[in-house]
Amino acid sequence: MAAPRARTILFGMMGLVVVAFLVVAFQPEPVAVDAGTVRLGPMQVTIADDGRTRVRELYVVSAPVAGRLLRIDPEVGDEVIANETEIATLLPSGPAFLDERRQKEARAAVEAAKAALEFASAEVSRVQAEVDYAQSEIRRTEALVKSNTASPAALDRAQLSYRTALAKLETARSSVRMRRADLAVAEAALTEPGSEQREVSGIVKIKAPIDGAVLTLLHESEGVVASGTPLLELGNPSEIEIVADFLSHQAVKVKPGAKVLIEGWGGEPLPGIVRLVEPKGFTKISALGIEEQRVNIIIDFADGADITRLGHGFRVEPRIVLWEGADVLQIPTSALYRGTDGWQAFRISDGQAQSVVLKIGRMNDEFAEVVDGLSNGDQIILHPSDSLADGFAVKIRKN
Repeated sequence: MAAPRARTILFGMMGLVVVAFLVVAFQPEPVAVDAGTVRLGPMQVTIADDGRTRVRELYVVSAPVAGRLLRIDPEVGDEVIANETEIATLLPSGPAFLDERRQKEARAAVEAAKAALEFASAEVSRVQAEVDYAQSEIRRTEALVKSNTASPAALDRAQLSYRTALAKLETARSSVRMRRADLAVAEAALTEPGSEQREVSGIVKIKAPIDGAVLTLLHESEGVVASGTPLLELGNPSEIEIVADFLSHQAVKVKPGAKVLIEGWGGEPLPGIVRLVEPKGFTKISALGIEEQRVNIIIDFADGADITRLGHGFRVEPRIVLWEGADVLQIPTSALYRGTDGWQAFRISDGQAQSVVLKIGRMNDEFAEVVDGLSNGDQIILHPSDSLADGFAVKIRKN
């Protein structure tokens, strides 16, 4: 009896061992996951885009008259003083070359002016003769009046004729002066380029309109320029601002006075303040060929910002702060996923994944504000996979 009983106990123990082995062998292994922590801390909601610096007041100096521009001496970066520093010298242009038809027209105009002058001179001689005759007539009439041979009315008529002749003489002389001026104009039209003697007083010296520096040389070498040709750009490098174009649906959230962090320029972030959100948008084609409505936002550097290494046209990345909080319960956005009940996350509880429905507030690129659903210090699963489900055993992956 003892032997069968012992065999039964032995077989039973072996069966239990086999069952235990099977249970352990087929029990699902915990899923390795990355873990994060729900925490309290400062949080900001920002928008960022590319921008560029620019001098607040940019002056483009242009040629006031057409002429030959001498080589500009100031180089880019040279400082200039308002109304003192000579930045360009211009010789006003002389007459242009005439083609054959215009030369013939000009010579004909000279001949016509000479003929008109001769005619006016002859008219002066004729009227002078009338004046001399009228003067003689007055003397004769005076003698006749004294001898009672002529009436005083005859003397009055003689004096009237004399004054009339004098007026005609002045008119004729004025006509001569006018015809001489016409002749001078006609002869000037025939002046050959380079034949005139230019005096120093004809040189136009252009001086800097502001205190600042040369930013761009638009026309450095000597050459002939037309009136209004841009020569160089001036500005004060110490007075710069930032212009950045944001998508219109982002720009409507920005208010003047908003805090700005200026990054992406090659140094530590610099503080700035939004000065203006322009009231007019514009269409811009993105790198993907998509039409976007954008709005320029003007940003000033805050007092104390070290901008000595920045200049006109530098690329920057302004990050505008739309909202910020000092003590916000937040969760990494990589832990969130969309479930049937909205935003959800997996909380790690006793080595198992526990699905939690969350009420989320504000969000940025890295964190989301937790309004309800989790507490400070809770461990959550980062980057949850589609195969993970509520109640799965998990283990935290070691970095």
